[in-house]
Order: sequence, then C-alpha cells, then structure tokens
Amino acid sequence: MITLAFAYILLSIIAASKGGDFDVFLEAATKLNNHQNIYAPPFIKPDLQYYYSPLFALLLIPFSNIGPAFELFWLLLSGYLLFRIYKCISAYLDLRVVNNGDNLLLFFISLFFMLRFILYNITMIQVTIFLLWAILESIELIQKNKYVIGSLLLAFAINIKLMPIVILPYLIYRKKFNTFLLVLSFSLIYLYLPAIFIGYDFNNFLLHEWWAVINPSNKEHLIEAGTKAQSLVGMIPVFLTETTGQLNISRNIISLNPEKAILITNVIRATLVILTVFFLKSPFIKNIDRLSEIRAIGYICLLTPMIFPHQQIYAFIFLYPICVYLTYYCIVLWRYDWNAKSKMYVFSLLTLSTILSPIIGSDVIGRRAYDLVHHFRLLGIVVLLLIIYAAISSPQKVKQIITNQSLQAVPNEE
Repeated sequence: MITLAFAYILLSIIAASKGGDFDVFLEAATKLNNHQNIYAPPFIKPDLQYYYSPLFALLLIPFSNIGPAFELFWLLLSGYLLFRIYKCISAYLDLRVVNNGDNLLLFFISLFFMLRFILYNITMIQVTIFLLWAILESIELIQKNKYVIGSLLLAFAINIKLMPIVILPYLIYRKKFNTFLLVLSFSLIYLYLPAIFIGYDFNNFLLHEWWAVINPSNKEHLIEAGTKAQSLVGMIPVFLTETTGQLNISRNIISLNPEKAILITNVIRATLVILTVFFLKSPFIKNIDRLSEIRAIGYICLLTPMIFPHQQIYAFIFLYPICVYLTYYCIVLWRYDWNAKSKMYVFSLLTLSTILSPIIGSDVIGRRAYDLVHHFRLLGIVVLLLIIYAAISSPQKVKQIITNQSLQAVPNEE
C-alpha cells in the first residue's frame, strides 16, 4: 500500500507540473473574476471547452493564480477519494466468505481493471473521481439517515456536472421522496448562489450559456465520430451510418441516414435505462439486501458514461462499483463453487475485461492498435457486454453460498 501511495504521489506531481484539463477550469475562474463569459472562446486550450457550472468556476477563483499547486492538491485529494470509493463499495459486500488474502485479491484485481481509467484521470487532472465519490458517499449518508448532508453533497456534484443526476430516479424508486425534494432544492440554491457575488443578471446569462453548450439535443452531441468519444452517441451511430473519424477506415455495418441512426441510438439508450428496473427489483423498497443494492448502484454508475454525450475514456472510472462487485462474485465462485460453468464464466469475463485493463494502452500495444481499439468502439462494446455479466451474477447465489458455509460451520447436535 505504501508503494502504491508513493507511486500515486509521484504521478500526481508529474501531472500537476504538466497541467491538464484543470487548466481549463482555473482559466474559467480567472475569466469569471474578470466578469467574462466562461463558456465562450478563447480558451487556454483551444480544443477544450469549459462545460462545468458557474458555481464551480466561482469556487476556484481563490486558487486560479496557483494553478500547479492547486492541481497537485486536487490530485492528492482524488487519491484519497479513490480509497474512500473502494471503502464505500466494499462496505456492501459480505466479506465473511473470503479470507484476508482474498480481500487483498479483491482490492488489487478491481484496481488493476480500473488502473487505466485512474491514470487518465490523473494525467488529465479531471473531476470524475470526485463525482463518483460524491454519488457513493451521498447514498451512504442518506442510508444512514443523514439526509441533509447527503443531499447537499449530491446536489453539489450535480451542479458541477450533470452526470450524478442519475441518482434522482434511484431516490424516488427507493421511496426517498423527502431526500429527492431536498436534492432538488439544494440544486436550485447552488444554481443561483453565484448571483450573490456576480449579480443576478450575469448569473442568469451564464446559466443560459452553460445550457447552450451542454444541451444534449445539440447537433454535435447526437453523433460523435471522433476516436475519443466512447458513450452510446459515439458508439451506435458509427456502425449504422457513414461517419468520418480520425482514422480513414470505414466502420459502418449498414448505411442508414443520420436521423435513423440517432433514433436507434435513443431507443437503445431508453432500453438500457428501463433495464435499471431489473437491477433495482421491486419499486419503493426501503430496505434491500446490501449485495443486491451495490449491484444496482453499480449498474446505474456503469450506465452513466454510456447515456451521457461527450464522455471520454476517463469517465469510465464509473465502472468501479460494478467491477468490484463482479470481482467479488468471481472470488466467491472460485472459493466455493468452482465447477465447469463457473470456470467458463470467470475466464470469459477476465478475457473480456482485458479491454478495460492497462494492457490496452498505447505504450503496450502501440499507438496504431490503440487508435483502432477506440475507432471501433471496443470499450463501449465491452461495457454493454458487462451488463450481461452483471445481470447473471446473482446476489442470491452468493447469499446461498454464504448460508451454506454458515451451516457447515455450525457443529451438528446429537
């Protein structure tokens, strides 16, 4: 663990010295301090638009003149939040059926398959780790009846970037109506809080400009053909209609017009959202077993970078909860139900997951192969296939194994 911490700190120092996406956030803070439009060019990096809230830029103003130092602080904070993310996820698991060695195995295997996305978040100095932590931490706070703090945190994460808004339907489904209303109320407060400092009219102007760049109906968010795009709008249309990507290689299976390709993409989007009901089970259940709950939360998190437009590779850190769950499931099978069917399940999942791992990195497979992987959207395809594995990885089977092991541990009375 000490070696991991040292490596993380070293990578953070290197990343902070080079700068990353956080440069754009700090530049937005500087522009806001000068009463400029933070959503209009010029940008410090011409190919990077500021997509986050006025409040986030406002909060960064005190740190806008100490860029590298604050970026290092942010990366170190993100490292701690990664630890908290794992603790939040593992708290849902019943670890009685695994020994200490298996606990370490769970940590390192899940970390390995997330390492590529963690490294992207470090080198690009992104906020995605914070967003994932805020989702998991706020749910945990709400489950502990700390509704106000949990709602404040979730609303703040939604304000920074809309992705955590996926938790609002979850709150309704779990009959957390008062918490749902609290999150909405705090979200509204966060939207207009900057008006105290920058004026009501200018804040309204910025909110309008913000919506103009993040509106999912924008033409550029309907089909994303570039190599970096990995969500459904970057994956489905390129197989259904002719597009031009960075590589001059055709990838469309059929040639529909763009309107039909967009319609099919939205139908698939809606289908995956509806599938959430399968993982959440019966509606309005306040108390559900924790293993089923983390699988449901894991599916919601998995879905998040897929259904939102403009999601790049670093956003797939949101796979972390389902990755931990599936790793735990495999360890339980390995320990207590290691038959031919289990072996096929585990080995096929491991083979599939290599696309997520650091093995698929430009330094390992070469830039050309790396670009081909993303040109043909293998990451998105693997994520969709992971849904199948998550669906068949029944928490009930693990609970049955736990029950059987508990019964075996009790001596027979004669």
